[in-house]
Amino acid sequence: MAIRTRKNVFTLVDAQGEWHSDLLWYARAITEMKKKPIADPTSWRYQAAIHDYARQFDPLAQPSDVLPSATERQRFWGQCQHFSWFFLSWHRMYLFYFEQIVSATIKQLNGPEWALPYWNYSDASNPDARRLPPAFRAELTPDQEPNPLLVAQRNPGCNTGLVIADEFDIDISECLAEPAFVAQGTGGSPGFGGPQTGFNHGGGNAIGKIEMTPHGSMHMAVGGFMGAFNTAGLDPLFWLHHCNIDRLWTVWLQRDPTHRNPSQALWRDGVKFAFKDAAGHVVEHTSSQVVDTTATPLLYDYDDVSDPLEVAPGTAEVTVPEQPIPEMVGATDRPVVLTGPSEARLSVVPPAGPGLEAVGTAPEEIYLNIENITSPGAGPVTGFDVYLNVPPGEHAEAHPELRIGRMPLFGLAEASRADTAHAGNGLKYAYRIGNLVRRLQSENRWNAGDVRISFVPRRPAVSLEGTVEAATEPITVGRISMYVA
Repeated sequence: MAIRTRKNVFTLVDAQGEWHSDLLWYARAITEMKKKPIADPTSWRYQAAIHDYARQFDPLAQPSDVLPSATERQRFWGQCQHFSWFFLSWHRMYLFYFEQIVSATIKQLNGPEWALPYWNYSDASNPDARRLPPAFRAELTPDQEPNPLLVAQRNPGCNTGLVIADEFDIDISECLAEPAFVAQGTGGSPGFGGPQTGFNHGGGNAIGKIEMTPHGSMHMAVGGFMGAFNTAGLDPLFWLHHCNIDRLWTVWLQRDPTHRNPSQALWRDGVKFAFKDAAGHVVEHTSSQVVDTTATPLLYDYDDVSDPLEVAPGTAEVTVPEQPIPEMVGATDRPVVLTGPSEARLSVVPPAGPGLEAVGTAPEEIYLNIENITSPGAGPVTGFDVYLNVPPGEHAEAHPELRIGRMPLFGLAEASRADTAHAGNGLKYAYRIGNLVRRLQSENRWNAGDVRISFVPRRPAVSLEGTVEAATEPITVGRISMYVA
């Protein structure tokens, strides 16, 4: 079989710069899939439910719905792998079978061969990259039918052509520069792909660099259906967004010979993930079966996997450095409730255990961990920007040089919920701050006994009804800690 090529959605335009046939056929396929009942594996709602499903939060629920059996739902629904080293491989499988079902639907409509496009919102050469592609905000298709690519429940500005993301939402410099796929031990680097886990549909683990940004940040930049696990797949943009995340996995692997997928048997073949293909047959895959997109069963490539950072990869020795053991050197002693702009304080001490090996290295690495981020609801904002040692009485935003990073809240409600699929431990982020700490030390702006962490809320969240969420649900950070590795 021939290799199909997934293309940048912004190159899929006709002579008038608008609809391309690939997008028109995507819209037609979605319209057809929406006609099918939710229990049909090739239906639009079933496909979204594979990612996650909660009946009480289903915006398309109808009294006439007949759900699949409890056994089928347990096996095939609510399976998304997050906060885990399976995040990338599971979503690759998920995209593949969705693409297969859409392609089969298009063929049934007498359409052409089709491949899923990707949305490269980080493309510095495209001034429109951070806007929604035009076809996803048009009221009607060229067929003069209601446009299924348009979803009303998105953040303000999405459907009117505004730039919806800032430079931090789409920043891929940190994830692509991350040397290791797998996270270090507790408190250290979260890795490019996340921490070692078994099947993981819950929270509490450190979130890998690419899952943090741009994955989580762009989910929240679009908002609405995209802002929650159990509705994300209902927005046609979800699939283009994850197609780009999948593409960036290939970019990361190719940009440096030391960038490698996990070699552990648990990741490669230890967990099987089940899906249904376009014919309704049950299929199972392990991560090792989807590492090469150009091989069976996937058989696809991307039109562009060049290195956007334009940094020459290391070539001296193709070896992966050993992972150091992180040591905690300070932590807050009580939870922090984030109500608007907020601040927390902690003190740190010199390492006395494994972290001693890092002292004096070039350079020793320091990580700030924000742990057990929980909320009883989705929360009133899409995320926070985090800063270190903002001068007392001054606004954090006036000090971009002190910014640590973005803390997107995608998956907050799900990760906070304690049930059969979730432990309720919340979200957890780890940020590399060694260079910032050393600069503050050199400027005599570092007091180990009084380290201040500031949180600045990002854009308001939007409900599934398209209205701005009221600030009613508190967001709590269980602990903020600092590690040396």
